[in-house]
Amino acid sequence: MKRLLSNLFAVLLVAGLLCSCRESAVTEDAAGQQEVRIAVVLPQKDRQTIWENTLKWAAENIRKADIGVKVVYEWYDEDKANLTQLGQTLSERADISSIIGCNVSANTQQLAFALARKKQGVKPLFTFSTSQELPRIFGHRGFLWGLCETDISQSEILLSSLSQESQEIKKVALLASEDIYGQTFVDWFAFQTVELDMQPVCVLTYKDAAQLPSLLEEITQSGADALVCVPAAVDDVTPVFNYIMDWNETCPYEDAITLKFSDKAYNKAILNADAPRGLLSGVAPSSDPGSGFSVSYETLFGRVPYNGEAEVYDAVLITALATVWAQKNAEEDLNKAIAQLLNGESPSQGGWTSGMIGNYYRQIMAGQTPAISGATGLLEFNSEYYTTIRTTTYAHWMVYQGRMVIVDYYSRGSGGHSSSPVAAWEWKKQQMQDVGGNGTLQVEYPAMEGNYAVLVAASKGWKNYRHQADVLDFYHYLKGRGYDDEHIVLILADDIAHNERNPLPGVVRRQTGGRNLYEDVQIDYRLDGLTLDDLRQILTAAPSAQFPVTLGSGAADNVLFFWSGHGTQHGWEWQDTETVAPEFARSLFSEMQFRKLFAIVETCYSGAVAQGCTGIPGLLLMTAANPYEPSKADAFDDELQVYLSNTFTSSVLSHLAAKPATSIYDLYLHAFDKTQGSHVMVYNAEHYGNLYLNGISEYLSPKIGMDFEK
Repeated sequence: MKRLLSNLFAVLLVAGLLCSCRESAVTEDAAGQQEVRIAVVLPQKDRQTIWENTLKWAAENIRKADIGVKVVYEWYDEDKANLTQLGQTLSERADISSIIGCNVSANTQQLAFALARKKQGVKPLFTFSTSQELPRIFGHRGFLWGLCETDISQSEILLSSLSQESQEIKKVALLASEDIYGQTFVDWFAFQTVELDMQPVCVLTYKDAAQLPSLLEEITQSGADALVCVPAAVDDVTPVFNYIMDWNETCPYEDAITLKFSDKAYNKAILNADAPRGLLSGVAPSSDPGSGFSVSYETLFGRVPYNGEAEVYDAVLITALATVWAQKNAEEDLNKAIAQLLNGESPSQGGWTSGMIGNYYRQIMAGQTPAISGATGLLEFNSEYYTTIRTTTYAHWMVYQGRMVIVDYYSRGSGGHSSSPVAAWEWKKQQMQDVGGNGTLQVEYPAMEGNYAVLVAASKGWKNYRHQADVLDFYHYLKGRGYDDEHIVLILADDIAHNERNPLPGVVRRQTGGRNLYEDVQIDYRLDGLTLDDLRQILTAAPSAQFPVTLGSGAADNVLFFWSGHGTQHGWEWQDTETVAPEFARSLFSEMQFRKLFAIVETCYSGAVAQGCTGIPGLLLMTAANPYEPSKADAFDDELQVYLSNTFTSSVLSHLAAKPATSIYDLYLHAFDKTQGSHVMVYNAEHYGNLYLNGISEYLSPKIGMDFEK
């Protein structure tokens, strides 16, 4: 991580040069200028106190720059508008140039879905809501412009600031809102904590503020050295802060908890009469300190800009300049104009002020494409998808003597991590297990007679499409290797191929436009009415009238076991009714008949169960995640509005397809490297054998005599 320390004298100099921007009202422009109408979808309650400062200032600077456009705003109350209806209406209006919104990630998602229904000519949507789901879902559509990095980055910055603050902080807890905003932090917290050589001890979520006292009590009893709080609303900040302060005042010094808040707390509301006592602090995206925007803003309006204001300013700036660029280059699609404008290679003249805006205009009219810098810094997007800005500055803020104070700035280092186009994190993982040579216990295996496979999709419902798609793809892979249905037990809900939401009845795919995985499938059991006790009978007992198909493996057979579904820290979920706890899984695997059993498990927190299954000879488990972290979906289909696959399963199947003769260690190595956002784990290698010497090919052919190396 690279820490950005601003030069105070340089910033003050910039502030002095910007004093000409003191006017706050937008004046009438000369006739003949093109109107740029921007729909603003933000909370009406904050319009006068927050947003109009920035919006009027942006419009005024554009007017002064004399670039031939006049900015006009239309206001819509984010808290009261029917966002689906609003999005559909705005998408059809020719006079709307772009849209800015929303303050809440869930609202941005709803608005974006409505806009996305228009297949061509979608309006540009600028947002500072940066839940990872937004670019993952809409990144390939080319209309969503995230003006700060996703909250994956913010989570990293929060944890990194804690690790830099004190070397004694080793155990960290997370308390997050149970919504799309909090989910990004939940998804990445444990992964990043482990990468930063700390330990996640609690990952708790809440829907209602009434839950906070009991959850905070659990956190104080967990042994956590620090707490990262991602509040659902700014009203939740003070209760959390005061609870932790009370704890720190009464507990022994070594049990005190350091508290940091996410950007939701960076809000004027915490400065009211009920504001928390003490030094409340956190992290939030901010303007680039080198731009002088924050200092100039404070000079004009008597306070630092709050969360989102710098991004809103840049949204107006981009819309105005892209309009000019589109006119000059005869480009009808404003999104394409934005993409081309922000791909500028000529030197940046640097800045968001009227003078700098005029410089950009003159370069554009001269046929150049300048590199644009705004309040947040260089406005550079990924050149393939243009979804989220490449680099964001984060302010370490603090409430001190009733004022918001910025005490430091952070950003990701130039040689550090980077966001992918769909917001999956390209992280060089450093916590890989040393499992290759762990076969310390010599296991005597009998000669192998045959292979069997168990394929289970443990969830149901359209939203869980990816779990059945994963299992069906695994099924076809094995059939292509020579398996017949006598050697495969296939269990799934079978409720997506002919689901009423499926626009292609009878079709299930793991890739958009890919193979129909529902063709030529023999399903042995459907989930409806099937219990975990029934599963035990299917995998351990002889055929019966109730269960005519059972696994049928013996002590000389290898069993490949693939499970895809949901999971919690308490176990793998079976439908929505039961949980595969570690004790159940251990007893199930102990009762099953096999020579070797290789279990590949695609669930969140899958290591929580797997670590309870150690000590069983011949059993090896490879999980998508460790006990503290969720696994990640990938390949979102915006027509179906579901994820088609999971990252871990994709990494496993791609490697098996390319190298079926690979060692199990190489399969683990590939899956670990390609699975983003979670740590692929291997359990019980010491009771299985050397993973360098044990190959996956001995699971991939159902009969003795077939060439395992092909």
